[in-house]
Amino acid sequence: MVFLPILAGAQQTIGHKELECQGHIPSEFLTLSSKKYQTAADSLLSASEGDEKETKQTFLLESSFLINQVLGSGRVLFNDPISTYLSQILDTILVNEPELRSKVRVYALRSSLVNSFTTDDGIILVNLGLVAQLENEAQLAFILCHELVHFTEHHVINAYVQNEELKRGVGEYKRGSFDERMLAKSGYSKDLEKEADRLGLKRFLNTHYSLETVSNVFDVMRYAHLPFDDIAFENDFFDQAYYRMDDSYFMNQVRPVEARENENPETDSHPSPTERQQLISRYINNAAQIETTSNYLVSENRFKELRNTCRFELSNLYLKSNQPVLSIYNSYLLGKTFPENPFLQKNIAKALYTLSKFKTGGNYGYVHPGFSHIEGESQQLYHLFYRLQPEELCILATGFVWRLRFKYPKDGDLKAMSEDLLKDLIKLYHTPGMFAQESPPEGWDIPDTTAIMNKYDRLKQKSKDNPKLTMVKYALVDLFENDIFVEHFDKLEQKRWGSADKSVTRNNLIKQGKDDHRRWKNHGFSLGIQRVAVVTPTYAKLDLRKKQQHKFLHSESAKQHLIKQIEKSASLLKLDTKILDVTLLDSIQVGIFNDITFLNEWVDQRFLHVDVDMINLDHARIDSIIARYGTEYYAWTGVINYRENKPLMYFYLLYALIPPAIPLAVYYLARPNYDTYYYCITFNLKTGEPVQVNYNNYRKRDARDLMKSSIYDSFWQMKQKPRKG
Repeated sequence: MVFLPILAGAQQTIGHKELECQGHIPSEFLTLSSKKYQTAADSLLSASEGDEKETKQTFLLESSFLINQVLGSGRVLFNDPISTYLSQILDTILVNEPELRSKVRVYALRSSLVNSFTTDDGIILVNLGLVAQLENEAQLAFILCHELVHFTEHHVINAYVQNEELKRGVGEYKRGSFDERMLAKSGYSKDLEKEADRLGLKRFLNTHYSLETVSNVFDVMRYAHLPFDDIAFENDFFDQAYYRMDDSYFMNQVRPVEARENENPETDSHPSPTERQQLISRYINNAAQIETTSNYLVSENRFKELRNTCRFELSNLYLKSNQPVLSIYNSYLLGKTFPENPFLQKNIAKALYTLSKFKTGGNYGYVHPGFSHIEGESQQLYHLFYRLQPEELCILATGFVWRLRFKYPKDGDLKAMSEDLLKDLIKLYHTPGMFAQESPPEGWDIPDTTAIMNKYDRLKQKSKDNPKLTMVKYALVDLFENDIFVEHFDKLEQKRWGSADKSVTRNNLIKQGKDDHRRWKNHGFSLGIQRVAVVTPTYAKLDLRKKQQHKFLHSESAKQHLIKQIEKSASLLKLDTKILDVTLLDSIQVGIFNDITFLNEWVDQRFLHVDVDMINLDHARIDSIIARYGTEYYAWTGVINYRENKPLMYFYLLYALIPPAIPLAVYYLARPNYDTYYYCITFNLKTGEPVQVNYNNYRKRDARDLMKSSIYDSFWQMKQKPRKG
């Protein structure tokens, strides 16, 4: 099979590049939310009145800002191979409806979930996880037909309006009880899905796509909780010549796979996959379709290539969402078709590194959910990594990553992970003589049954049969043939056992990780840097007293003022500052758009791994970003301002106990209760360490002068040179 150009390179080099946005940035990614809201409101609200008008206005306001947030997150791809292919399928479906085609845009969404959805203004988002599970192009075309109905019939806004009426009990729902209104809400939503299936099939029948496998789409939904395939995991997958996993680490039988239906058919908002499949099958049986049909109208090869691309992307997505075991299994499945693929091997290395660091440093449940509830063959892997002790997992990860490092010696991530794992191994688990440096004699692992043994010989033989002997003593014997490994091993061993302090334990490391939280307290008051990049400044204004708590329009306006104030403070301090924000980009700056996406995902991972001492990865991308913007320092700053109700207890206590203090109590109730939270965190991107952390909480409004002083102070600290001595 000819693979995609984006992955073809991965067959030759470790540097497989993830899917990224390409070409010109579509205007809807750059347009301010307030402008989108105003445009939509002018055209939609003129025909509405009363409560319905207010509800639609609220919907448009919320949706405009939330959709913009998704578009600007970098998770929505544009001009990439997947989105381009989806657009070609949409062209085929709407070949005779040019006006509708001009209103609809389709993009791929970097998510492992098996799902797709539509916005009220005509954006269809299809998750990579859905494409990875489908059987053919015709199924993808049917899903797009289904989503088109949600747009053409205004299902999104109509559902929102009716749900609000249900909550208030107005219109035809006014006299119903709460339970009746909830059932009506459920039925209405189910009707919408059924209508989308029915009308979507009607549109589908006007194409030349085959009906043969359309109903199988609902099988995909039933098994969406599983990986894209269910193949037995080989017990010897991690074995080496003298490193073998004992059978006791594997289950005799995995938990059977069960189809997922709605948990509560009476109250769930969507009809069950089985119910929808039965209805679609009935429609299909009564339908008359065009005679010449096919499962592929755009390209069969293209579909299969891009489905593989999505499956490769899942390995990354699982890892980024703290599912390293699932990432390993996904890579294992792909390895059946793409053996010795460098990208898959490196992904497994990253997953093993993550598992080992969390099991060593604590909070293992954060990346391993247990195994008893896992269905299918992947349960073997969950069980294996549940059973492995911290030292065993560290040895497994160390051996795997070091071997891969020697296979790809120019990869900086493998070099960093291998040395960090070996440091953990020597520091926490190693004892002198623990690892053999020469291959064992022939028959070393075969029990001797020819001689009559006394008690102590039998005990020695049992020790010889111990699976830990094969998992520990000879686990790294092949690596000792490499001078680089020996040099690192000897240096760390000498440091560990040649020093006065030999009391390092895993518990001490966990305690050290907790103590390292001081890195996230206010510090870094004199950095002395000349250039800094500020990434995606944020501003959120909330009113917790109201139903619609997020003040979207005010937040957007305040963010623009925040950016201007950052520029002004940096100018006054003569601190060279580059602001990286989607709202400041031109359509041709897709490279910066992708950099912003990477940096925000990078900082998210840093905060997710705050309790575990993990090294900074993605060295090649980080080096390119540092070179492009001319600095190692990247700051994330923002403001959260909210207003809330005041507790009346204080007023009642004053009234009951201190009557003369009533005027003070009245002032207390009349004075607004505000909180303003300002933060500025600067990282050295090269080391991954936070070099400046500013948190300030003010029990007052976010007054302009207050924000000016806070911002100026943070940037003054960046500019100020540290004192000598």
